[in-house]
Amino acid sequence: MASEEQTDDRIVKLRSGDGEVFELNANAAKLSKLIAEAVFDDDDDDADEDDEDDADNEIVDIPKVKSECLRKVIEFCEHYVKDPLNQITHTMEANSFDEIVTQKFYRDFVTVEQPLLFQLVQASNFLDIQPLLNLACLQVANILMGKSAEDIRSILNIPKMTPEEEEKARREHRWIFEA
Repeated sequence: MASEEQTDDRIVKLRSGDGEVFELNANAAKLSKLIAEAVFDDDDDDADEDDEDDADNEIVDIPKVKSECLRKVIEFCEHYVKDPLNQITHTMEANSFDEIVTQKFYRDFVTVEQPLLFQLVQASNFLDIQPLLNLACLQVANILMGKSAEDIRSILNIPKMTPEEEEKARREHRWIFEA
């Protein structure tokens, strides 16, 4: 589509869950389906100048995303517009994260503390930014690969089951425990 390739100089303002306001170029903002629907859905209906001014003045509240995480999401979107993430292929031929994600910026981008990584997964899902969701989930999978059930439980903060819960799980999901 030609309209997606055109430069949109408007600025979108986003307010994080803890109240900080960020500015984001409209082209980068359009990576998020949630933001695009909130700000740009009327663009094709009425192309008068008032609508363009509205995009510059409107603040989109992002209540489920804190400032630290929203700052990273914006960094991702702005970089993605200039240098899109190569397609992440789900192949068994690649032996490592670095073989799947060949662009240094994107490898480094998700090399963060685990709490922030999990926030990026949640934020990209909430904002509907598929390339970021794919990248962050791939990094989580990379972290979990080769870990024991106890290690995974600890990393994901999953509480240990009581004996009663474990017995119920064994009855309801026998196939999991058959190995």
